[in-house]
This record gives sequence, C-alpha cells and structure tokens, in this order.
Amino acid sequence: MALSNPAMGVLNRAASGEFNFGGLGDTATLSGTTTKSILLVAITFIVGYASMIYSLGYIIEHNGASPNLLMYGSIIAAVVVAMITIFKPEASPFTAPAYAVCEGAGLGTLSAFFELRYPGIVATAVMSTFVVLMAMLALWKFRIIVPTARFRSVVMGATCGIAILYLLNFVLRLFDIPLLPSTGGLAIAISLIVCTIAALNLVLDFDMIEQSVNEGLPKYFEYYCSFSLLVTICWLYLEILRLLSISNRE
Repeated sequence: MALSNPAMGVLNRAASGEFNFGGLGDTATLSGTTTKSILLVAITFIVGYASMIYSLGYIIEHNGASPNLLMYGSIIAAVVVAMITIFKPEASPFTAPAYAVCEGAGLGTLSAFFELRYPGIVATAVMSTFVVLMAMLALWKFRIIVPTARFRSVVMGATCGIAILYLLNFVLRLFDIPLLPSTGGLAIAISLIVCTIAALNLVLDFDMIEQSVNEGLPKYFEYYCSFSLLVTICWLYLEILRLLSISNRE
C-alpha cells in the first residue's frame, strides 16, 4: 500500500503517445473524478465497517482467533486487482470498485484487532484521516504546497524508500529480527515521518487528477485517478492507526 500514485507512470506513458485516444469519446472531468473518488471511498468505508463488525464477532466467538480467510484473502485479492488496474488502466471502471471492496474487507479486519486492543482508536483514525485529507486538499488548492518536479521526485523517492524499508522489516520479522521499533520515541518519530510522506502523496494525487483533466485523457481515467487517490488514503489511514496504537502503548 505504500507504493501510492500508480497513475503517475501511466500519465507519463500517455504524454509520450503510447495510448491512442482517437475516437474514445468523452474525456475525464474534475467533477466526474470527484464523484468517483467519493464513490470508491464510500464503498471502502461501508465494506470496511461491515468487515470490522464481522471480525470483532468472529474474534470474540473464537477466543481470539482471527478470520484468516477474510483477512489474507482480501489483501491478496486487493494486490492482484491493483496490479491489473495499474497495467490495464482501461479496465479501471471495473477494477477500481473491486479494489475498493477488497481493500475495505482487508482494512476492516485489521481495524478489528486494533479496536479490540484500543477501544475507540478506529473512529479517531478515520476522523484524523479525513482531517488530513481536507487539509492537504486546501494546501494544494491554494498553492501553499506546489508540486514541482523536485517535489515529486523527493516525495516519490521517499515513498519508494519507505516501501523498501517496510519490505525488509517484514522479511526480517520472519526470522524474529525486527528492523523497526514498535514502541518508544523512535517508533513514534518514524511513524510521524511516514504519515507525513503519505500526506504529501495526496498532493501528487490531486495534481495528477488536474493533469488528467487538462490533458484531455479518456473518461476511464476518472476511475483510474480515483483508484490512485484511494490507495494513498488507505495507506494514510493505516499509518495513522499505527501511530495512534504506538502512542497508546506509551
């Protein structure tokens, strides 16, 4: 999930003329992309809430056992659908909603574990994510943060670095050698940095949407850009959830 902004590469391919847009009809619009973004977020939220309620009941009923089929199945499905969307953007009107469903199911299951340990943390994380989303939108809209070429390269480089770091941490944990701390001031500092990078990725998503509209890209790019924005929002939510959980341990 940390590899956000997948549509950036497709926009570069579009600018180079790789896609033939002749005769494709309507082009992407800001209102259309906004509507589809709201739709995908709503699907994720509804499915996520239902998944969390189910998972809470399952965990309590089975004495702490997790619903592995739902959790791992939805996460794997989300990754597969995301890859299809990235490499086949014209399929995004179908794959983007499917990704929202899979991501919602996975996030809901993960959220259930946090909610059982720290009651009320999920609601706080959801509200915090919304506040950050609106704040970054305002900063981009009023050009307080301008996504220059250097800004893009720094944010995307930091994002890739975080993805590699998380991957190494995951592999090392399999051998009981954690790379990243889970408690203490250092853990909070790292989590804050990652949350900041995730928030800055939102600016890239907003700028990407504007570019898609200005370039007159096909109508299906409304779903494609909405999918990219949803990936970043879900990543931000997970990072805020992790930050709140670390803070509650102190």
